[in-house]
Amino acid sequence: MQNTPHLNTKTLVMASLLAALCCVATMVIRIPSPTGGYMNLGDTVVILSAYLLGPAWGAAASGLGSALADLFSGYTAYVPGTLVIKALMAACAAWIYLLMKKRAAALPVAALAVLVFFTGYLLQLNIGLQ
Repeated sequence: MQNTPHLNTKTLVMASLLAALCCVATMVIRIPSPTGGYMNLGDTVVILSAYLLGPAWGAAASGLGSALADLFSGYTAYVPGTLVIKALMAACAAWIYLLMKKRAAALPVAALAVLVFFTGYLLQLNIGLQ
């Protein structure tokens, strides 16, 4: 069976490593937040995953890595929301990177990425997804 460009060993290994790095970066340095959560370095790996892997694989690596960090840190109520939100953030970041060649499209996609981040966490906090 011949490898396709979308699924090969190198891509799978890179996605797995970035998911693990995202988990570790999220867990290593945690700055407590007044909302009960924490700020961390995991978002830098989310953006790096999007840049290196593209929208689909970057979203998968970022979502899984961030969700595992919440799971291992005892924030189990946030795991489903984090999985979806971080995956959408990575997908939006990858689309921004891909659309930077078309400068007119980059700003609306960047605004969408910020909107996804804030709306996702506000919904998670307000409608009881925790």
